[in-house]
Amino acid sequence: MKLSAITLSVCFGSAAAFAPAFSNTKSLASCSSLQMARTPFISGNWKLNPSTKAEAVQLATDISSSVTPSSPEAEVALFVPYPFIEATMAAAGSNILVGAEACFAEEKGAFTGGVSANMLKSIGVQWCLAGHSERRTIFGESNEVINAQCLQLIEKGMSVMLCIGESEAEYEADLANAVCTIQLKKGLSGISKQDMSRVAIAYEPVWAIGTGKVATKETAQKVHASCRAILAEMYDQETADGVRILYGGSVTPESVDELMSQPDIDGCLVGGASLDATKFGRIINFQN
Repeated sequence: MKLSAITLSVCFGSAAAFAPAFSNTKSLASCSSLQMARTPFISGNWKLNPSTKAEAVQLATDISSSVTPSSPEAEVALFVPYPFIEATMAAAGSNILVGAEACFAEEKGAFTGGVSANMLKSIGVQWCLAGHSERRTIFGESNEVINAQCLQLIEKGMSVMLCIGESEAEYEADLANAVCTIQLKKGLSGISKQDMSRVAIAYEPVWAIGTGKVATKETAQKVHASCRAILAEMYDQETADGVRILYGGSVTPESVDELMSQPDIDGCLVGGASLDATKFGRIINFQN
């Protein structure tokens, strides 16, 4: 179970950076409603990998074997290319959720190459990414398009992991909080408080994706706490405390334990390391 820094500050009077101010006169009883149990969520994003269905099946099989009765209590998911979804589901079994890396914002029509939320749901997909930085930059998906994708997924009864994060230039200009605020508010526009139980957030500083650079645990925690405070402003504290916020950006077996020790980091969205069953297996079996 994870308790956010905001929740802990209410209970014990230690406010984390970026967190909104609360009165320290609240009793432990009054703060108990904020103590939302958040099951850790460890997920892999295969991107345009591997090359063949056979490789995907072998990789999923090997990763699935890493989930054992002694593994931490966590949800584990793989977001994989469309052609491999069903085969990966069969190989992974019940140990691992298998989701899609993206979906199209429209339900049907003359959209060559598009894959709708309904199509994904019809083959058993329940989770889908939206807003990954590579979709934003390479494919030109705007906040409005990403929001439409999120709404489609929620409307179809599915779950969405909304990816947000700042570029290196924005980070150096101290704009991480501003960028995340915009992407959160625009990406989640129209999603009700009740539907937020089917939303996860992945904070992925763009400067750390695939570069080998990893935000320090302190930096990541500050941004995650800030994101939770933004969610509290958009909805309420109880809703914010229930949303899982994952960290992504060159997560490795060497960095996962420190990241997962932070109160507002509820999991990881892993890129390159999720293509190595040994490395991803160690991430799944993080030590906290």
